Amino acid sequence: MRQEFEPPHYTWSASTAEEAKTTLRAAADLIDAHLATLVPGDRLQRHQAKASTPLTLTVSMDLSGLIEKINTQRTIDGLEASLGDSA
Repeated sequence: MRQEFEPPHYTWSASTAEEAKTTLRAAADLIDAHLATLVPGDRLQRHQAKASTPLTLTVSMDLSGLIEKINTQRTIDGLEASLGDSA
């Protein structure tokens, strides 16, 4: 079967929590747009197509910066609480 267009491959990167969430929403919107092209107009058939249409997605996420901020904030909160106890 002849393809009318080459399948696109997308690669995104994000460096903040907000960028990551925006990127994930964009990926979901892109999938929905392609499904709407595959099955225009019929929501039930589009919903069924979601379960059977092949798609490859790989997500790699490094939360080390976020965990570092959590640990730092907990340390600060603990120090502030201990200072409050001695006052």
